[in-house]
Amino acid sequence: KADDPSKVWTVDELKQRGQSVYEKNCVACHQANGKGVPGAFAALDGSPVVNGPKAAQVNILLNGIRGMPAWKASLSDTEIAAVITYTRNSWSNKAAENIVQPAEVVAARK
Repeated sequence: KADDPSKVWTVDELKQRGQSVYEKNCVACHQANGKGVPGAFAALDGSPVVNGPKAAQVNILLNGIRGMPAWKASLSDTEIAAVITYTRNSWSNKAAENIVQPAEVVAARK
């Protein structure tokens, strides 16, 4: 939580950090391959949310959706930005908006 949310990160820095956040918090449900568990946990690999406008994915991580927990109280803005950047650049995903900065998460919290 000590991360400065105004720091501008490179995509590679965020992906590296995001992989660690993903492995600690997301892999149990969404799986290491991003395929999720059919009927229980959404696939992130090829997901229209992950590959679409980043604001929707930021909102889902902050506030949760359909059984997925809200992470706003347990992950920092940098951790949320990092894990989103990781998923948008992993597996088969090729999101046009491939990076989320912590400051964008700060703004979305308001």
